[in-house]
Amino acid sequence: MRIALVSLQFEETATGGGGVHVKNICEQFLKQGHNVTVISIHTEKTLNNVHLQDWYVPFSIQKRSRLSIVRFLIDRGIPQPYVGEKNVELSRIKRFADTVIRWMKMKQNEFDVVNLHGHHILPGFVAKELQGMNAKIVSTVHALESSYISKKGESLASFDATEEVLKKLRKWEGMCRFADVIVLNSPTACDDFKEILKGQKVDVDKFADRIKLISSGCNADFLMADKEIEQKLFHIPEKINLITFCRLDPSKGIEYSINGAKSAARKCSHKLCLLVAGIPASDEYLKSLYSELEEMPQNLEIKLRLFSAISPPEEKKTILDDKHIYISPTLKEPFGMSLVEASARGNMIVSTDNTGPRYMMKGEHNTHFDWGIATDYGLLAKIPENFHTELVDNIGSSITWIIDNWQKCVKCVLAFNQKIREQWTWEGIGKQYLDLFQQRDE
Repeated sequence: MRIALVSLQFEETATGGGGVHVKNICEQFLKQGHNVTVISIHTEKTLNNVHLQDWYVPFSIQKRSRLSIVRFLIDRGIPQPYVGEKNVELSRIKRFADTVIRWMKMKQNEFDVVNLHGHHILPGFVAKELQGMNAKIVSTVHALESSYISKKGESLASFDATEEVLKKLRKWEGMCRFADVIVLNSPTACDDFKEILKGQKVDVDKFADRIKLISSGCNADFLMADKEIEQKLFHIPEKINLITFCRLDPSKGIEYSINGAKSAARKCSHKLCLLVAGIPASDEYLKSLYSELEEMPQNLEIKLRLFSAISPPEEKKTILDDKHIYISPTLKEPFGMSLVEASARGNMIVSTDNTGPRYMMKGEHNTHFDWGIATDYGLLAKIPENFHTELVDNIGSSITWIIDNWQKCVKCVLAFNQKIREQWTWEGIGKQYLDLFQQRDE
């Protein structure tokens, strides 16, 4: 097959799980002998040693055997695709989308499948505009940003939840229905998408058969052997290493991890060390995180490790392998690939009890506490109504529960990794995509 992958995030321009997802399914398609063209954006990191061709916007083409990478120069001097205030970001994505649409219509006989990746404009607006192409249009929705708004109208993400922005997001998200196949990454995300359609007076039943569930994962060889995990977690170490490893963005709630670790340190006598690692979204947010590193309990150390690009697998192993507990403090997460990677390298999981992690981690035996849920696979800290002040205590209680129930939680890691082997390896995910691409429309 001739497959086009459209994504702002690819290799040097990747900032989080979406970029990892696109890179890994691309590798799976190439391994299976398919021809792949990735259509992406230029940033400061991608412009070295490239030949820009003149067109509607300047672009470059890089060829590697059966892989071609097309990048459009939409804005000069940007460090990553999402930099700037929300309206600036949306304007950039819209201009990229318009460019992709124009380019794809010129090349419409060159592809069997066009797989659109990302948020709102790319899987939505682009899908609508590419109707009528000979290729199958598949929209993979990495997140439904309009669902990141609380019932009180508070934003759980990194932008102001103005009515104007919300209206745009919902309109574009609803346009995903114009794709031949709509891929979402959790049952909750599927439900959220249906609610968005209902809010636009769309007959959901007409599109229900197009909605498919495919999540993310890790390479099978990234999983640490069970015996290695048992050795690593055989006893409670003298110093327990905690980690939050993701994009350092307000939408990830990193401050809840920092203050949750403080809460845990005050609740127990063990020495704790938290590493917060990832690509910072902005200097402003980074400054706010450093301001949280005050009034530290004596038995807690917190370190920040900053990156400029997505870490390759070997580097991820180095970062994760000497840690014991992974903290995911996100208030809204459609899936949770960081949980997969952390558990794969033998880390016990503490996550907030939100959409994606709940889908991933709830099992047959769930024990409920005031602070959250202990499941077969890890801990889900309850997100209270007043999460600004009360969530950190629930995260702290989850961490201390792991310490007090260490051997039981070792079994949770082993059980979660078995689930990963069965459901969330890139080999299996790539096959699911290819099966969708090859299905004939009825």
